[in-house]
Amino acid sequence: MKAFITSILLILLAVSCGSPRIEESLSNKLISTEKKIEYILSPEFDIDLGFNAEGKELLLNFYRDRGFKSLWIEKDSLSEKGKTLQHYLKNPILFGMSKKRQGAIKWSKEYATENEVIITYLLASMHPDLKHGILDSSRTQFKPTQFVSLESLDTLLDFTADAKEIAHKIIKWGPTDTTYQKLAFGLFDYAATHNLSAKKVEMPSQKEDSIQSFEMARQILIEKHYLSEADSLARTSIALKKFQADNGNKNDGIIGQSTIDALTETDLHKCQRAALAMEKWRWKNAFPNRFIWVNIPEYTLRFYDQDTLRSENKVIVGRYANQTPEFNAKLNSIVVYPYWNVPYSITSKEMLPEAKKNPNYFERNHLKLFKKEEEIDPNSVNWSKIKDETFPYKVRQEPGFHNSLGILKLEFSNNYSVYIHDTPSKSLFNTIERNYSHGCVRCQNVVDLAKTILIADENKHLPDSLDTLLFRATNYTISLKKRIPIYLDYITVMPKYPNKLLFLKDVYLKDEKYISILFS
Repeated sequence: MKAFITSILLILLAVSCGSPRIEESLSNKLISTEKKIEYILSPEFDIDLGFNAEGKELLLNFYRDRGFKSLWIEKDSLSEKGKTLQHYLKNPILFGMSKKRQGAIKWSKEYATENEVIITYLLASMHPDLKHGILDSSRTQFKPTQFVSLESLDTLLDFTADAKEIAHKIIKWGPTDTTYQKLAFGLFDYAATHNLSAKKVEMPSQKEDSIQSFEMARQILIEKHYLSEADSLARTSIALKKFQADNGNKNDGIIGQSTIDALTETDLHKCQRAALAMEKWRWKNAFPNRFIWVNIPEYTLRFYDQDTLRSENKVIVGRYANQTPEFNAKLNSIVVYPYWNVPYSITSKEMLPEAKKNPNYFERNHLKLFKKEEEIDPNSVNWSKIKDETFPYKVRQEPGFHNSLGILKLEFSNNYSVYIHDTPSKSLFNTIERNYSHGCVRCQNVVDLAKTILIADENKHLPDSLDTLLFRATNYTISLKKRIPIYLDYITVMPKYPNKLLFLKDVYLKDEKYISILFS
C-alpha cells in the first residue's frame, strides 16, 4: 500500500513539476516498468526520444493494448534479447541500413524503459525500410519514415533469445530474391567481423617502393582476415591473389594501382557499397520467370528461365566516356549477320577523321555511305570540307565476320541504341576490366546464348536451324514467340559464395552519389 501511494505521489509531482520529476519516476524502483513505459508514451509528458508523431502514436496504441507490458526488459534492465537488439539497431549497417535514417533517436544511458520503446520504434520502421528501400522515387533523398501496421507488430516482434536467429529474422524482412538474401547475409557477416573505421591509409605501388608496398599489403591483408601474423611471407602472395579475385581485380599478385585502390578502401566504405547494392535490389519488382540480366560493373550477363540459370556469359560494356546505360527492355528478335547502322556520334567523331586521311577507309571496313537513302561513293566526296558538327551522311556496315556487331545481335527497342551482340575482337574477353565499347554490350559465346533462348522460347528456329542460318552467312531476323525482359543494372557488390561478398570496381564512379545521400 505504501509503495502504491508513493507511486501516485511521484506521478503527480512529475505532472506538476516538469521533466526532472519524470526522471525521478523513471529511476524509482517502486514504480512498475509498465507505469514507466506509460509515462514515456503519455502525451502529457511529451518526452523527446526522437520519435515522429505517427511512430509515437503507434507505440502508444501498441503498448496500451498489451497493458504497457515490456518486451525487452528483465529486472529493470534490458534483457539479453533487448541488449542484442539494441546492439543491432545502434549498428544498422549490419542490415544494409543507415544510422542517418534513424534521425535524432536519443538512446538513454540510464533508463532501460526509454531504450525499450526506442527498440520497438526502430524495429517498427525498419521492417518497411528493409522491404521497400529508404530512398524516394527520385533517389535523391530519404522517403518519409513508414511503420508496420499495429496488427502486425506482435508477430513482427516475436524473437527468440538467440542473437543469430534474431539477425536472420531481421534479414528475412527484406526482399525474398536469392541474390538480395545472399548479399544481406554476406554483409552481416562482413560488418560483424571487420573493423569499420573510416580511416584510410595510403601506400606506394610495387613500382614506387616494392618493399614498403609488400609490407603494407601484408599488414592490410592481416587486418582484412586474409592472413594471420603467423603466416609465412610466401603465403602473402597467395592471400593477395585471393583478395584481388574477391575485389574484381586481376589475380596476378602484382600491387598495381587497381589493387592499391581495393586494399586501401576502408571496410566501412565496403559495407556502405554493399548496403547500396541491397538498396538497389529493394527498388526492384520481382523478376519474371524468364529474363536476361546484365550487371555492368560485373561484366556479366545471365539468362534465367523458370528460376534456373541457363546461361552465364562474359560481356564487354561501354568505356567511361561511353557508359552503358541502366534500363529495362524486352528482347524481341535475334538477328543473324546483322547490319550495323553506325551512330552519328561515331561517324562524325571517329570515322570522319579517317575518311579525311583516306576515302578508301569505307571500302576497307565494308562501310557504305548514304545520303537520303541514296548510296554515295566515298571517293566522290570532298572530305576536307566536311565538318564533324554537320556530318551529312549515314553510314552502314555490311554483314559479315568483319562487322563490329559480329555475326549475331539480340535486338530490343530502347532509347539508347544499345544492343547485345557478338564481336570480332574476342580476345578482349580474356581481360578483367572489360569496358571498351561505345555503350553496347558485347557478349561472349552469344551464339550459344541465342540457342538457349530459342529452346526456352520453343521457337521454330531451334539450334539446328540457327546453325543453318549462320552457315548461309546472310542477314536474317528470327522473331521470338514471347518477348524476354532484359535488365541492365549497375551494382558493384555481389554475393560470391556462402556469406562472402565480391566487391567490384566502381568503373563509372556512380556509387559515391548514393553513398553520400545514404550515409554522409
